[in-house]
Amino acid sequence: MLKFALITIFSIAAVNASGFLSVHHYPDSIEFKGNDELSTDSISDVFLACLGNTIDSQSDFDGLRIRNPFNMPKSALVVHVDGIEKLNFASTKAQQYPLFGSSGSSSLDMLNSRVNHVNVDLEDHHETLSAISEGYGDFKPVVGKSTSSLKPSVYPEDKDFLYNVAIINELTNKIKTKSSVPRLTTVRISLADLASVHGGSSSAAFADAKKMLTSAVENLIEAAEAANDGNIVVATLTTKDDLSRAKRAVEPRQEVPADLNLAKSYSSNYPVIFNIILWFGVVLFFALLAICYAIADMDPGRDSIIYRMTSTRMKKDN
Repeated sequence: MLKFALITIFSIAAVNASGFLSVHHYPDSIEFKGNDELSTDSISDVFLACLGNTIDSQSDFDGLRIRNPFNMPKSALVVHVDGIEKLNFASTKAQQYPLFGSSGSSSLDMLNSRVNHVNVDLEDHHETLSAISEGYGDFKPVVGKSTSSLKPSVYPEDKDFLYNVAIINELTNKIKTKSSVPRLTTVRISLADLASVHGGSSSAAFADAKKMLTSAVENLIEAAEAANDGNIVVATLTTKDDLSRAKRAVEPRQEVPADLNLAKSYSSNYPVIFNIILWFGVVLFFALLAICYAIADMDPGRDSIIYRMTSTRMKKDN
C-alpha cells in the first residue's frame, strides 16, 4: 500500500502546472481549442507547426488544429515571463493551456535554432539591443517613471526591470511603425530577482512590477495582432522557477517497484514495423499455399513442366 501511495504522490508532483501558455491571436488557417495540459518540452513543436515546419517528435497535445496548410501564419511573437505563474490581462482574451515540466527556456532555444528569429533576451541588454536593431532597425528605449515601491536608485534589480519594460515599450512602437514582425520574435523577461530582493511575490514592489509589466506586454500583444495583416501567432508563456526546481529535485528520487508488472516500453516505430511484418507474412503464407496446391494438382503427363524437366531422353543415331 505504501508503494502505491508513493507513486501517487510522485505522479501528482510531476503533473503540477508550472505556468500557462496563453495564445492571444492566430489567423484562420490554424485553430487553438480546448485546455489540454502541455509539456514545456513540446512548446517548440507547437510553434514550429504553426509556422509550417516539420515536427520531429510526437506529443499528446490536442489543442492545435491546422485548417489550411497552404496559408500558414507568416510570423510568431512569443513573450516568456519567468518567475510568475500567470498574467491577468484586462482587454485580451486568450486560449490558455496549463504547463507542466521544467522551464520553457530550453524549448524556446530549440525553437530559435529551427527558425530565423529575433531573440529579445532581457537578461543581456547588449545582445538584446543588437538583436532588436538587426530585426527592427535603430532602437533607443526610454525609461519611464518609477513607482513609490520600486526604487531603482537603491536596488539594481528595480533599475534593470524598468529598463526592460522600456525595451518592451520601444519594441511595441517599432512594431506599430513597421506594421510587421519578423518570422519569429521571442521576448524573455524574469521577475525572480526582483521578487527575491523585495521579499517575495506578495510585496508591494512585486505587485507594482507585475502591473507595469502586464500593461507593457498587453500593448505589445495589441500591436503584434495588427502586424502582418493579422497573419501572425501571438502568445505569452509564464513559468515559475520554484515549481520547476521542485520537480527536478523529486524526479531522481522516484522509484518504481519491480512487482507492478508494467508493460514493456516500445519505440514509436514499433506499430509500423509490426504491421509490415504481419501482413507480409500473411501474403507470403497464402502465396506459398497457392503454389503448393497448384503443383500438387498438376497433371504429370508429357505436357507437364515436371515431366519435361525431369525426364531423360535417349540419344538416337541418325
